Amino acid sequence: MACGVLELFIWVSIILPLFCFSSGFTPADNYLIDCGSSTNTTVDSRVFVADGFYSNLLSTPQNILASTSSNSIPSSEDSSLYQTARVFTGESKYTFPITQSGRHWIRLYFYPSVYGSYNLSSVNFSVSAQSYTLLSNFTPNNASFKEFSVNVTSNSLVITFTPSNNSPAFVNALEVVSVPNTLITDDATLVNPATSFKGLLTQALETVARVNMGGPAVTPVNDTLSRNWVNDQVFLVERNLAMTASNIAGVKYPKGGATADTAPPSVYGTCTEMNSQSNPSSNFNVTWQFTVDPGFQYFLRFHFCDIVSNTSNQLYFNVYVDSWNVAPDLDLSTLTLNILATAYYMDFVTPINDDSKISISIGPSNIGDYPNAILNGLEIMKMNNSVGSLSGVASLRPSSPNAKKTKWLVVGLSIGLFVAVVFIAILCFMCRRRKLGSSGHSKTWVPFSANGGISLTMGSKFSNGTTLSSVLCARPVIDPSLPREMVNLAEWAMKWQTKGQLEQIIDPNLVGKIKPESLRKFGETAEKCLAEFGVDRPSMGDVLWNLEYALQLQGAVVQNDPDENSTNVIGELSPLVNDFHHGDDSTVSGAQFEVSSVDDLSGVSMSRVFSQLVKSEGR
Repeated sequence: MACGVLELFIWVSIILPLFCFSSGFTPADNYLIDCGSSTNTTVDSRVFVADGFYSNLLSTPQNILASTSSNSIPSSEDSSLYQTARVFTGESKYTFPITQSGRHWIRLYFYPSVYGSYNLSSVNFSVSAQSYTLLSNFTPNNASFKEFSVNVTSNSLVITFTPSNNSPAFVNALEVVSVPNTLITDDATLVNPATSFKGLLTQALETVARVNMGGPAVTPVNDTLSRNWVNDQVFLVERNLAMTASNIAGVKYPKGGATADTAPPSVYGTCTEMNSQSNPSSNFNVTWQFTVDPGFQYFLRFHFCDIVSNTSNQLYFNVYVDSWNVAPDLDLSTLTLNILATAYYMDFVTPINDDSKISISIGPSNIGDYPNAILNGLEIMKMNNSVGSLSGVASLRPSSPNAKKTKWLVVGLSIGLFVAVVFIAILCFMCRRRKLGSSGHSKTWVPFSANGGISLTMGSKFSNGTTLSSVLCARPVIDPSLPREMVNLAEWAMKWQTKGQLEQIIDPNLVGKIKPESLRKFGETAEKCLAEFGVDRPSMGDVLWNLEYALQLQGAVVQNDPDENSTNVIGELSPLVNDFHHGDDSTVSGAQFEVSSVDDLSGVSMSRVFSQLVKSEGR
C-alpha cells in the first residue's frame, strides 16, 4: 500500500509541473485552420478547425478545396494537416478579427503534392500580412513550416496570398495566435557597435532557428506557446568539443524575469558545455553555425541556466556572435541573485548580415579557476528590411523607368562616389550662377544658410545633409503621404543615425551592398551637415573629402551582378572625383574644370561631366 502511494506521488510530481507549464498562457486570439478539410484535425492536442468554419474570413475568386491520399504524405506529427489544401487561382485574403492587439504568431504549413487536378510542386506565389511581405516568389520544397511574428496594432489582421507566373498559390494549414506582450519587448543590444537597440515592436520576425542545446527536440505539446525546439547537434561545428548536461527538475523561474513562456524547463534544464576532457588546455570555443539570408538583420535570444556549477561565482565565460564578443566574462550568478539553475535570457540584434552564415560561440573567460562555458537554448529570427520585407532580394527589384539607374547603383557604384558626382554637378551649377551674377548683378548665393544649405536668390534652399539623406534613402526630402514621424527625411534619418541603425532606412536596393564602416562614415557626414549651428557644419570641400573617404572604405569593387562589371564602372567614373579634388584642369569626359580649389569652380557643361554616367546606366 505504501509503495502504491509513493508511486502515485512520484507520477503526480512529474505530471503536475508539465501540466502547469503547458497551460500557463491562454491566447486571446487563437485561429487554427485545417485548410481544405471538411473535418476538424487534432495535432499535438490542438484542434485545427475544418476549413468551412472560417470561410467567412476568406475572400477568394474561386472556392477550391483539394485533398490527396494519406499514403503520399510522409509520416510526421503534423502529417494529417498536409492531406488537404486550399488552392488560390487569384489574389485571396484572410481577414482575421483581432481581440487583443500585440504580437501574433502567423504559422503557415505547405506540402507541394498533387491535390486533385492541381500539381503544386512547381508553384510560385507570395504571402503578405498587413504591410509586411512574408514570402515572395515562394516555391515550397517538401513539407514546409513557416513561422512569423507580427505586431498587430489594428482590430484586424489581413493575410494575402498572391499567385505569380500564372501558377496557383496554396496553403495546407494556417495559424494566427496571440503571443504574450512580454515575450519580445522593444529593446535589445546591438551586436556591433555594442549599443542599445530600440524598435523591435515595429519589426516583423521570421523564425530561422529555435534550438534546445544539449537536450532532445521539444514539440508544441510541451511548450506553452506551441513552439518547436530542435536539438543542437546538427549545428555544432566540432561535436567532440562539446558535452551535454541535464537538470530539468532544478530549473527556477525568477520573479520579473524569464518564464515558462520564454522557454520551457526542458530547454533551460539542459545545456551544451565545453568538453574539457577532449582538450585539457581548455583554450577552445564551442561553435554552432546557422544558414541565413544575407541582407537582413537578425534578432538573437540566448537562453542560460547554470545547471553545471556547484557554487555561485564559479562559472565565467564569453559569448560570441561571429567574431564579436557580445558578453565578455559573463557571470550568471550576478544576474540571478546567486541562485543556481535560474533561467535567464539575453537579446541581441546583429548588423545587416552580408554573409549566408551566422556563427554562435561560447568559450572560457580569463576569470575563474574552472574554465567552462554553457548555452541552454538559442532563437534566431530574421527582421524585416527597410521596405517591410522578410523575403529575398528578388522582391526588391525595381520595375519603374528608373530600374536601370537603380540596378547600376547597386552593382556598379558605391554610394560615396555617386553622391560626390552629384555634389560636383550642384557646385558647378552654383558657381555658374555666381559667375553670371558677378557682372554688375547682385550676389546670387551665399555658401551656407542658417539651415545648413546653400541659399539662392529665388528663395530655394539646398541642404547638404538632406541631399545626402535623400540619395541614400531614395526618397523625397519631404513626403506628406508618410506617417508623421517619417515626413521630414532629415529628422527621420538622424533618428536612425543616432541609434546607429541607419541601414534600416536606406534604399532597399543597397541593402547588403554597403560596408558598415563606409555607411557609418557617410551617416556621420550627413549628421555634421545637419548640425544646428553653422560653425559646426563642414565646408563643401570637407564634405567631398569625407565622401571620398567613405568610398575608400567601401573599396573599389562591390558585389557583382551577372550583367555588370562593377570594377569597370568605378574605374570609368573615378577620374571625375579625383580630378575634381586635385584641381586638375584637364579634360574629363569632355568637360573643362577651371578650378584651383573647391570654391573656385566656374562654368562647365555638366551634361559632358555625366557622359560616362549615362553610358554606364544604358548598358
